[in-house]
Amino acid sequence: MSEFLKRFGEDVGPLFSDLERRTRETLDLTAKVRRVLAENEKEHLISAAYDEDTLVLTTDSAAWASRLRYVQEQLLNALREQGETQGSKIRVRVGARGG
Repeated sequence: MSEFLKRFGEDVGPLFSDLERRTRETLDLTAKVRRVLAENEKEHLISAAYDEDTLVLTTDSAAWASRLRYVQEQLLNALREQGETQGSKIRVRVGARGG
């Protein structure tokens, strides 16, 4: 292996590891949120992630975003019962599913 490729691998290796860790955390959190949502709501959740102490939920439409805003206190309480204590508030936004 050339010296350049060796240095390149040393430089980007930790970046890819961090990206993989953050992706895994997002997928795990999204699954945890889906477990406490009603059946019709969980189908419209695209992702869940933290921005400091705010749980950011992304839905596939404005109608479902409004529904999650309406039940956000119940959702936070259900997540706390499942051991998820990082978030103290919820922000809901609309996004597009990857295709």
